[in-house]
Amino acid sequence: MSQRSLFRLSLTSHLRHFLIPLFLRVTLLATPLALLAEEVSPAHPVILIGGAYEKPPIHSYLEGSKHTILYPATISDKGECTPLPPDRRFSSNDWDHFIKESQERTSLLLATLDPVMVRDRAGIIQMAVLTADNPMVASCILSRGFRGRFTAIFGPELIIAIPARNKLYVFPKLANRLPSAIQTILDDYLISPMPVSNELFELSDKGLHAIGTLDPEDGR
Repeated sequence: MSQRSLFRLSLTSHLRHFLIPLFLRVTLLATPLALLAEEVSPAHPVILIGGAYEKPPIHSYLEGSKHTILYPATISDKGECTPLPPDRRFSSNDWDHFIKESQERTSLLLATLDPVMVRDRAGIIQMAVLTADNPMVASCILSRGFRGRFTAIFGPELIIAIPARNKLYVFPKLANRLPSAIQTILDDYLISPMPVSNELFELSDKGLHAIGTLDPEDGR
């Protein structure tokens, strides 16, 4: 089996368990690739959500998205992220380790985050804002516990904005106050040193997919 086929089958198989079907359509731009050797760099394998403008060698667009991608990378203890290089090979065992460690890191990070709950005058929670000095905050939406944590507050279907890798906005799908937060989200995208996109995503038991954009010039 070719390296391209191995990567495609591994990503599809593992991420079905990583997030209730993620509906990824993997487009490989280069082969082969490898994890960086631990003895060379104290970096840890992760899966990052980022903007398409980053153009990492290996990436996949999130379902329905034009500007938001998912890609394998390594992250140092200082939070420095490096996309995997396209010039080394890796085995299926390496990929298993890659997925497992990324799951563990996002789950641990999610457990430490204390979302800001924005309420209306009646005290009803209208949105949750997650932010931290960590480029993996956005990747927390891929962790097993993310949806369950917020469906208890907002119901089974969530709307998510990802203006930056270190910031997320979560809304209920129904009766939300998203319009009042649009300018704040756009501003976050513009001023962030690690922007992702102005797209909106729906997360439900059917998976994660883009449903539109906050950018009036996007043409959708």
